[in-house]
Amino acid sequence: MTNTHDGEPRTPEQIAELFAIAGREIEAVEQLTGCVAQLHEVQAAKAQLAILTPAEIRAALAFRRCALRGAQ
Repeated sequence: MTNTHDGEPRTPEQIAELFAIAGREIEAVEQLTGCVAQLHEVQAAKAQLAILTPAEIRAALAFRRCALRGAQ
């Protein structure tokens, strides 16, 4: 099998770039794993927020407002 790209032979530089891209697989999988974990955390937080009472929500919003004012 001839190593071609769009009918043209690949240069050593193009092949080296393919190795570089393939070498990033572990990093990509680790990033994806982190994103999935973060998504699960977000979904769990949303589920907990959904069961709060209106009074709890008001108190939390008031707390956040005060915290944001203090950070300015």
